[in-house]
Amino acid sequence: MRPSKSRRSDPSGADGRRRSRADAIAWASDVVSRPDVVYLDTETTGIDGRAEIVEIALVDSAGTTLLDTLVRPDGIIPHEVIRIHGIDDAMVASAPRWPEVYPALIELLRERTVVVYNAEFDFRLVNQMNRLSGFPPRVDRWQCAMQQYAGFATEWHARYGNYRWHKLGVALANFGHSGNGHRARSDALACRLVVCGMASERLDDTV
Repeated sequence: MRPSKSRRSDPSGADGRRRSRADAIAWASDVVSRPDVVYLDTETTGIDGRAEIVEIALVDSAGTTLLDTLVRPDGIIPHEVIRIHGIDDAMVASAPRWPEVYPALIELLRERTVVVYNAEFDFRLVNQMNRLSGFPPRVDRWQCAMQQYAGFATEWHARYGNYRWHKLGVALANFGHSGNGHRARSDALACRLVVCGMASERLDDTV
């Protein structure tokens, strides 16, 4: 008996997982082959619509640091956030503000393909900072390594009906690397390692 169309297209089934993993490997292979790719990460004062960036880093396809700077926010950094990334008010007291940082970022991102682990969050935070500082919003599209890794790992989340998202540290450990200290530069480098790790894999017929 031939399987039904719905069965064949089920993303949680073996065929769906195999296709998803193959797509993620193909995406990563394309990314690592392109010299225009950069990996970006931010650290922030929180996650809501009032959160501000307190650190931003950018590395290129070879892992060379293009930007790594603290950013002085308008508000204070909450204690619960300091416990995550270790950046406190004293550390950013003499740091440049966003209007000093963003023009350099604009030039570094010009004609670049931007890859981020959880791109939606970092893109939103950059535009929140732009709104606060009077810069126009970015309208380019950043590529999300977290979503691609979810498709690579193929752990089905029945409640949400899609592949489970994984923390950066979990994805990093899967490729034999340790730690990603919740600082912008180390996380940008970790994102690059995860993408390189996916690109180095071959599709396993047992997936």
